[in-house]
Amino acid sequence: MNSSSLIAAAKKQPIGFGCAAFCLVCAFLLYFRSDKIDESQALYDAKAAEAAKIVANVRNSANLPEQVAEIQSYTKEMEGRLVRAGQLAVNLQYFYKLEAENEVKLIDIRQNSIPAGKAGRSIYVGIPYAVGVQGGYKQVVAFLGRLEAGRHFCRFNVVNLSKSPGGGTADAMNLTLNIELLGTP
Repeated sequence: MNSSSLIAAAKKQPIGFGCAAFCLVCAFLLYFRSDKIDESQALYDAKAAEAAKIVANVRNSANLPEQVAEIQSYTKEMEGRLVRAGQLAVNLQYFYKLEAENEVKLIDIRQNSIPAGKAGRSIYVGIPYAVGVQGGYKQVVAFLGRLEAGRHFCRFNVVNLSKSPGGGTADAMNLTLNIELLGTP
């Protein structure tokens, strides 16, 4: 077949010839662009994941101002319950107030030093105290309850409750505590 017969066949059946030419062009493009398919799929997957993340962030941020205000109010409330290590007189006044409210006698109260490793690691640390209390069983237990549910966050490390030797009443008890109040160094 020569070129003149090819042109004559194209003139007789132009739609068929055009479709064949179009198929050849498509096959040529598909062959030379097939390496781009994997790259395009990876780019599409990355963009789809980013779009899903943005949609989730938009959905989750609907009540964000209210949630931020709520967290700030909780933080302010918690900050009010913290002990400041440098305010020894204010900290001891807390224990004297508990002594008066529960009708017990404070035998010993000491604010111990914060271990060096704890002070630099975080903004909140446990400030250690050694407390000795004497009183009736009900008063001592009430003192413990008030300390646990009191104004400051309290952790009991060591608790020793014993009968008072030679105490004035039959139910006289001695309570020694090693506690930590949450605070700032």
